[in-house]
Amino acid sequence: MTWVELVDGAATPRQQRLVAVGTELLHRRWPGIRLRTFALPDDDAVLLVQPVRGGVSLFVAPDESVMFFASAIEPGAALELFRSGMRTDKANFDPTEPEARESR
Repeated sequence: MTWVELVDGAATPRQQRLVAVGTELLHRRWPGIRLRTFALPDDDAVLLVQPVRGGVSLFVAPDESVMFFASAIEPGAALELFRSGMRTDKANFDPTEPEARESR
C-alpha cells in the first residue's frame, strides 16, 4: 500500500481535481476542517484525511466517485473496501440546516 503525501505543488492536475472534489464534499458537511492529502498511485486515486483523533477520511477514485470512512475503520481495511468498489452516495454530504431539523 503506497500513500504519498501531496505537499504544495506536488500534485498533478488530475490529482488536484480529485482533491478539489473531495475537499468540496467534506467542507459541505464540515466547513473549514483541515485536511491532509495523499496520492494513491496504485489506484490512481487520492485520500483526504482530517488529521485529528476521531477524524474523517475520504477516498476519491479516478471517476470522481468517493468512499467515506471514519477513523474507527483501520485504513488498510478501508482501502480494501474502496478497491472492491464500495462507494458513498455524494448526496450524503449535503448538510441539513439546523433550523429545518428543529422545526420538524
